Amino acid sequence: RLLAVFRAGRFFKKVLKDFQPDVVVSFAVPTSGWQSLRVSKKAGVPYLFRALDVSHKIRKSMFSPLILLAEKYIYRNADWVSCNNAAMERYCIEMGASEDTTSVENPPLDLVRFSSARPDAATEIRSKLGIPSDAHVILYMGSFFYFSGLPELIQSFSFSRRDGEYLLLIGGGEQDSKLRQLVSELGLHEYVKFTGFIGFDLLADYLKVATVAVNPMHPSAVSNTAFPNKVIQYMATGLPVVSTELEGLRMTFGDGDGLAFVDDATQVYARAQEMLDGGNLSELGKSNQSRVQADFSIAKTVEAMSTRLSNLIEEAA
Repeated sequence: RLLAVFRAGRFFKKVLKDFQPDVVVSFAVPTSGWQSLRVSKKAGVPYLFRALDVSHKIRKSMFSPLILLAEKYIYRNADWVSCNNAAMERYCIEMGASEDTTSVENPPLDLVRFSSARPDAATEIRSKLGIPSDAHVILYMGSFFYFSGLPELIQSFSFSRRDGEYLLLIGGGEQDSKLRQLVSELGLHEYVKFTGFIGFDLLADYLKVATVAVNPMHPSAVSNTAFPNKVIQYMATGLPVVSTELEGLRMTFGDGDGLAFVDDATQVYARAQEMLDGGNLSELGKSNQSRVQADFSIAKTVEAMSTRLSNLIEEAA
């Protein structure tokens, strides 16, 4: 990867020569982003950068200050910066992007996939996992990364679990062994179920097992500007959702009964129990589905990005 930093510019010159694109779209920052931007500028090809996260904060390393410089160079020099949420847009502008050439284009979601689980899927999966058919299931799906908030979720579950409540963790990652050890130490292996990673084609079926879905991610510079796809996937499935208050989610959805925000990961499970006690879970889930369908359909998001790129091409002509 380090060698790619020095080779990317020369390689991208060949790409432009061979393919002669009307516009360049890049998601990259340190490895090839700033290099391809410089080449595009010299060639007079408009360049759109798609901003999804705070690159220099994702991994702590000796290169983080250099990655920050690369970020700022891209924000200040790209012809357009397209962000996946309003908090990301605000960050880019703070780092030097122009308000006049920065916008939000929502990420696309396959709404059909997440609303088309097999009718008997939940019953089959519960039986396979040893979860009673009448149990309440609090579900987390995604990577077990270091700022996931999952240790706090498991601890809260240990303290507050009531009869008939189960915790289902779908995914894996760097915290996997530690989380399994924590569950064992707390004597929760009967009530906390790990599925490991599952195929994307099966995801809608597994989400249907849930009663309430959660996102206990720790608020930080990275998570506040990121836009966790798991949350819109939960919502598209028709699930009530509890999440820590992340700026990207809050600025996108605002207040709503189906998506509840709490201050930190230690409060997520208690808020999920409040939803269970409220008794209107179906209505909350339908509200979430409606909100996602309004703004995240593939057709709508593709149209928005196509319009943005067409405008860039016309302005450069």
